[in-house]
Amino acid sequence: MTATVSRDELEMASEYVPPRTELERRLIRMWSAKLGVAPIGVHDDFFELGGDSLLAADLQLDIDTELGVEATTGTLFLLPTVAALAEALGPLHGSGGHG
Repeated sequence: MTATVSRDELEMASEYVPPRTELERRLIRMWSAKLGVAPIGVHDDFFELGGDSLLAADLQLDIDTELGVEATTGTLFLLPTVAALAEALGPLHGSGGHG
């Protein structure tokens, strides 16, 4: 089991904002599992959290499998926050970005 790094140790540029929707909660759980960081806020940048192209590809597979939506690996490069990703995936996931 890998040790979890505290978000505070990473000196994030964004302030912590907790998830507001079930989709954001699910994405944060996936990100936290892959990145080994907790807590993760909805405006935290995937790459600032330690993500890279290999983790992005791995995460894309998790999103496909767990959420049933096809997200390209490039999606994380264009939308590197949970909030932006949830907004884009919401209509595909059927949950919308809010709620």
